[in-house]
Amino acid sequence: MGSTEKNKELRHHDVLNKAQLAAKQSVITLAAIGVAELVVTIFTGSITLTADGLDSLADSMISFIVWFGISMTRKPKSTLFPFGYRKVEVLAAFTAAIIIVVLGALITYRAVGTLFNHVETHFPEITMVTLVIAGGLSLHRAFLIRKVAMESNLISLKLDAKNSIKDGTASFVGFASVFVGTYTSFKFMDAIGGIIIAGYIFLMAYTAIRESTLVLVDAVDNPQMIEDIKNLILTRFKIKTKDVFLRPTGSEFNAEIHILLPDETRLDETSRIVKTMISVVKNEMGLIRVIIIPEPEHD
Repeated sequence: MGSTEKNKELRHHDVLNKAQLAAKQSVITLAAIGVAELVVTIFTGSITLTADGLDSLADSMISFIVWFGISMTRKPKSTLFPFGYRKVEVLAAFTAAIIIVVLGALITYRAVGTLFNHVETHFPEITMVTLVIAGGLSLHRAFLIRKVAMESNLISLKLDAKNSIKDGTASFVGFASVFVGTYTSFKFMDAIGGIIIAGYIFLMAYTAIRESTLVLVDAVDNPQMIEDIKNLILTRFKIKTKDVFLRPTGSEFNAEIHILLPDETRLDETSRIVKTMISVVKNEMGLIRVIIIPEPEHD
């Protein structure tokens, strides 16, 4: 079991390395896209491009928060944090989502103002090319990050992946808006593009806030895992389970399991069963910490 535990730690360490690198690359890529879009905006005056550039810069900041959160999960336990720093990653996702909401509000305010006071876009072709390039780069990075996010099962990295996908699709929506506004009589479409991008932002932020809040308040909606734990104990040890309590520590769980032992079970036998059971359940269910509480079968 010692070898299995060591291999599990090595795999977890490797996955965190990949997740940290993915978040770091995301910071650099999105920041570069955002700066480039805002520089082009100086010459074009496009509201859609301004919104998309600010969105990319904010997403870069979010990726930085995600990177910081993942880095914190790797810190060893301390006296102040006896269960480790795994929930910092979830707090990072929540903080990032709040920033996204603020950004969406600012973009909406600017776009609505422009909708009623039309501002002409200069060099629309340059604006459209910039949006297509930005969208392509964002989507490419998004799918690379998503692959690592699914492997690591980190909530903040999943948010980062969704954020990059949103950033990429928003750029293409922006392109469509500028295209329509340039080649038709609907000149207000540039502002509409900014509003649509803001809508993307609010939708994604809602999902992130909901998921991270549930974890932060220890909400668990995973009846299948509870059932799997009970079945594992019954199959391997022929012992019934009274209660299973799960507590999220981020993307993973701690478990407190109450088992029913025959009244005549000796103390040394109880100790042996508990130690073996902890090892089996922890490794096979992928749990971080397992507590087994034996109770008499008949009170």
